Amino acid sequence: MKMKRIAAAALAACTVLGVSACGNTTRDPGTGSTTPADTTTTTAGMQNADFEEAEVVEIDENQETGTIKILIYYDLVTQDADLVDLFETRYGGSVEQEICGSGAGYFEKLGTLVASDLSPDIVRYEWMSFPHGISRNMYTPVDSYIDLESDLWIDMKEIADQFVYNGKHFYVPYRISSNFALNYNRVVLDEYGLQDPMELYHNGTWTWTAFKDLITEWCNIDDTHIGYTGVSAMSFVSTTGTKLIEVKDTEIINNLKSENVQRAMEFVEDLCRQGLTGEGYVDPGQAFTDGKLLFLGMEPTWTYGAAAESLYKNNVEYDMAFVPFPKDDNADKYYLAYDSFGYMIPSGSKNVKGAVDWITLCRTEETDPENVAEAKANATDSSTKYYPKCAECKYSFVENETEDLDTCPECNTARRVKFNAYYTEEQYEVLLDLTTPSRGKFSFLFDNCRGFNSDLGNIFEGMGEASLMDGPIFYDMSFTQLREENYNMVESILNEYRDRMAQG
Repeated sequence: MKMKRIAAAALAACTVLGVSACGNTTRDPGTGSTTPADTTTTTAGMQNADFEEAEVVEIDENQETGTIKILIYYDLVTQDADLVDLFETRYGGSVEQEICGSGAGYFEKLGTLVASDLSPDIVRYEWMSFPHGISRNMYTPVDSYIDLESDLWIDMKEIADQFVYNGKHFYVPYRISSNFALNYNRVVLDEYGLQDPMELYHNGTWTWTAFKDLITEWCNIDDTHIGYTGVSAMSFVSTTGTKLIEVKDTEIINNLKSENVQRAMEFVEDLCRQGLTGEGYVDPGQAFTDGKLLFLGMEPTWTYGAAAESLYKNNVEYDMAFVPFPKDDNADKYYLAYDSFGYMIPSGSKNVKGAVDWITLCRTEETDPENVAEAKANATDSSTKYYPKCAECKYSFVENETEDLDTCPECNTARRVKFNAYYTEEQYEVLLDLTTPSRGKFSFLFDNCRGFNSDLGNIFEGMGEASLMDGPIFYDMSFTQLREENYNMVESILNEYRDRMAQG
């Protein structure tokens, strides 16, 4: 049996089914897990606790895979049922999951289990896993278990090398995701005779300058027009090839005073001063209905489906599309921010062999040519989609294996059509550019500024006009002023982590 929900297929499903967000959409509360009573009083602050360095055990490739324990904040066994089945049929393994809350609660729970010698065998990578969790010995290095020079992993080596801490890999993602892109309705560009940025992207001229020229034209047409809104300025900074905060093996580098960061922030400040930007986050389902917004900077697979479905239901003509953030005119390469998906092995795992087998299976299915072809076929399927039951008599087309019918055989009622936000061939190729390092379209960067503590993260994003990355692009704030006001605090937080890194 093949696993159908690999990366691109999962992304496509989010848009085709019109869900409100992509990825982990059912993050259930705790399930009554059996944490021993004598540890419950020590849970406060466990996400910040220090643990003993993980023991790197030798594993025998011939030993049984066995059962792996996963701590997770959604129902993986149900959502990734195909993968769980493959884990059993191919490896003889099984999955035992414990569902807990997300965010800080997730790290609290993980810390408690590690401290209690009840570690799960595998957990999802989260932004605060690197370097925060690693600096506290919460995870096991995987260099002994994953060969990044092998055919299976070589395409992810450059990505994995961005997560080296004190000479060791603790996290090797099995896929990257598109993170943020510029989403827009092509119909409005055609209506006003403006150039489609898709053409500029394909001919290699999609740059900061071209972006600014386009949104300036758009805003000059009507005073109510907005050129750009959505995520912060961080995606623009990434296109310079510079990370705001970079964890580089044995160093933690603060680039807030670098020339590239300053130049990027001056660029977005100018956009704001000229009235070309909006006020930040907008729900994709509402962003384009009034025809005033040109670009929404947001995760494209979610936005693509949510925006298209909303326009469809509101009877607004649309042709949704997305392109990467524009290239920095001065950059030596086309750099782009990305996010990633993968698993880590916590300290104290009792079944490292099973954990490695799970990680290997994920990557194998992600790169399997048959899966890749199937994902594309599903994502670009423009055929009419129907609801599974008759709206009149509730006849089940699925249970009766009559899904190809357009009329109910019981009551002769026409089937209710379901919205289908399929990708065009062109758009799907752009999605692959954004998620496939081996294509070589971009040099992918992951900024580490969100990987420390929440105080540092909020300095960059999350405090509105006071945030370094939000204030200048949406609230006409001076980046230089904000930086000077926050620089010592940033350094103070980073110094704690630098000290931990120096201690090994």
